[in-house]
Amino acid sequence: MKKKVLIGLIGTIGSGKTTASNYLVKKFKFKRVIMGNLVRAITRKEGLQVNRKNLLLTQKKYRTKYGNDYFIKTAVKKVEGAKRGLIDGVRVPMDAIIPKKAGAKIILIDASPKLRFERMKKRGRKGFSKTFTEFKKEEAMEFKLLDLKKTFKYVDYKIINNGNEKEFFKKFNKLIKKLI
Repeated sequence: MKKKVLIGLIGTIGSGKTTASNYLVKKFKFKRVIMGNLVRAITRKEGLQVNRKNLLLTQKKYRTKYGNDYFIKTAVKKVEGAKRGLIDGVRVPMDAIIPKKAGAKIILIDASPKLRFERMKKRGRKGFSKTFTEFKKEEAMEFKLLDLKKTFKYVDYKIINNGNEKEFFKKFNKLIKKLI
């Protein structure tokens, strides 16, 4: 019998976290909740433009109003009962603490800042930085607002994604097979 697996996925902007998340869903049939989608839905409901700044402010507002665990408790409820659960978008320390108490493994995907900026530029997602300087400022704001350095202390596994997609999947696949 296969064991129950819960993964919390965290990644710096443009590191490949979404690629990793999609891979888990497609190849390993994980039931996924994307934390950012929870925040985006609330941001739209509040009548705000969906951009990095408003998403961060919405998170802060709801965490202050309903508790630091508001988003993660919502996400955990959505994957309850799944044989393989995935919480995509662990951000603040509480987002790691609650799943870890439920037996989750937290995986960090990272890459060099310059490479991540270039990836984001290629994506052309609306509302994101136009220059590397803006990118670094937005990332610094995110690290401070969300206390990401503290969240990183809860990471069980870290994958550096500075290579191509094939190299990334080779590393990632090896880790996931170990966990499942």
